[in-house]
Amino acid sequence: MLIKPNPASTTLYSSPQEMESHAVRFIMAEKNIEREVINLKINEMPEEILELNPCQALPTLFDRGMVLYDLSVIMEYLDDRFPFPPLLPIDPIEKAEKRLLIFRFTRAENCWYELVNTIETGNKKTADEARKTLSSNLIELIPLFAYQTYFKSDDMSIVDACLAPILWRLKKLNIDLGAKKAKPIHDYANRLFAKDSFKESLTDCEKEYN
Repeated sequence: MLIKPNPASTTLYSSPQEMESHAVRFIMAEKNIEREVINLKINEMPEEILELNPCQALPTLFDRGMVLYDLSVIMEYLDDRFPFPPLLPIDPIEKAEKRLLIFRFTRAENCWYELVNTIETGNKKTADEARKTLSSNLIELIPLFAYQTYFKSDDMSIVDACLAPILWRLKKLNIDLGAKKAKPIHDYANRLFAKDSFKESLTDCEKEYN
């Protein structure tokens, strides 16, 4: 049975295992948003929502009669609509820096989200190449993971919400960064994984990834 959106609630149509949906669920849990989260396949989405989503992709957010379907748009909308706790800085320079990091990790060519998708769906050769590239990229940024409590910040931001789903999937992706060499990454990841909001964001299948 298809589940129609409740006009009075904030409804997230979510994939139970894809990183984009996981990041949005993490943000919604961190902000303690009153919400409906419906985990499904794209072909199970209500027709009236699909008609307003030309990309026909998940995650898709329904709120106040609007249908939003781009990851960055959804995340920034939620931060504006539900401002506490803030997950983007007020300062325009700092905010622009966070936006660039989000673009770099989730949308740029050969971004980390794309690499994960290649590891999961590509042939052995392309998957191995993507796994090597992602591992190298993470190792290169070890100093940034060690520098502050969160990624280049003393407070959690949308950037951390985007990174957490990747780090949670490392074991599933057969990526071992090394316990000693990558200790700052593991410490950072464990700080995120220990948050109640992160635990709440996990679907049943995601709980088995780590």
